[in-house]
Amino acid sequence: MMEALLKKLESLVGTDDFDYESEEIMEQLEEAGAGQEIIADLLGIMERHPLDDFGMPGAMVHFIERFHPAHLPLLSASLRRAPALSTVWMLSRCINGGVQAAEGTALLSEIAGNAQLDPAIRDLANSFLNR
Repeated sequence: MMEALLKKLESLVGTDDFDYESEEIMEQLEEAGAGQEIIADLLGIMERHPLDDFGMPGAMVHFIERFHPAHLPLLSASLRRAPALSTVWMLSRCINGGVQAAEGTALLSEIAGNAQLDPAIRDLANSFLNR
């Protein structure tokens, strides 16, 4: 059931219904007993859709951040693999909250300087560095 819900969630990325539908799907996942074991799956969806809007912060981010600080190693690993606008933004939220500020700032610098990434992702990382 959880796998089917995660597939449905990913199928909605980029659609006009995403915000509304993602709230409902995340509630269904929680009702099915989903916990921090699906964080990697949610981050994977963001990695595969690096320029899409998942809300600010949106149901997926709210779910992931409920498991603070346990989600931080998974977030860092995701950012090292395939940074996305949403995950860069999540990292900035952590830094602003005083969590892993030095490590997070170093990771933002790596992302901002990585010429292989989409300019929008590099620019976002750079904007957070310059705040």
